[in-house]
Amino acid sequence: MRTRVFTSPADVGIGGADVFERAASEAIGERGAFHVALSGGSTPKFMYEALRARQVDWERVHVYFSDERCVPPDSNDSNFKLAHDELLEHVPIPDAQVHRMEGEREPEEAARRYEDVLPERLDLVFLGMGDDGHTASLFPGTTALTAGGRTTANFVGKLGVWRLTFTFGEINSAREKVLLVAGASKAGVLREVYEGKRIYPVEDVDAPLWLLDEAASASLNRTA
Repeated sequence: MRTRVFTSPADVGIGGADVFERAASEAIGERGAFHVALSGGSTPKFMYEALRARQVDWERVHVYFSDERCVPPDSNDSNFKLAHDELLEHVPIPDAQVHRMEGEREPEEAARRYEDVLPERLDLVFLGMGDDGHTASLFPGTTALTAGGRTTANFVGKLGVWRLTFTFGEINSAREKVLLVAGASKAGVLREVYEGKRIYPVEDVDAPLWLLDEAASASLNRTA
């Protein structure tokens, strides 16, 4: 498994910014545009902060989201709002090239509508991993794990909420997938993922690059 370990969550975010900057340059040079999907969570916030100062041709960047909570775009729970506040309003990316999931709509309608704005193929998808091994909003035991199509509405029973999410088919069709994972609470699940237990949703992401902090990777180091 491709893995890079960093000292802190902030350094994981900087590592993510490095990947973003490199992938954007390659995609724009080869195809004239860069199509990237962002994720939510605290670690991407560090990546967004680092990206503000990077050399990216923002006018050729198209931004999407790998999942979203079913909330309005101005909600503090919105993945779009986090990306907007920490990155998008600070860089010269055209508004028409930011494609948010419409969390304020009825979930199944919002999922259908999002398929219409996706490009033929994403260049890069950023993902996180929860303490339960979920990624995007593909939670253990939910119907989205086997959903077809590109996006789907997913009811997460243990949280009592609906989410919008990419399917595994959409994630795995991207040219690159990167998982940003930080924190000691992830260490146990990560160890089992690296041992190939095949019990967590995140294990269905094909050939990702893992960017980890030392706390998340601690159990890997002990068993190396």
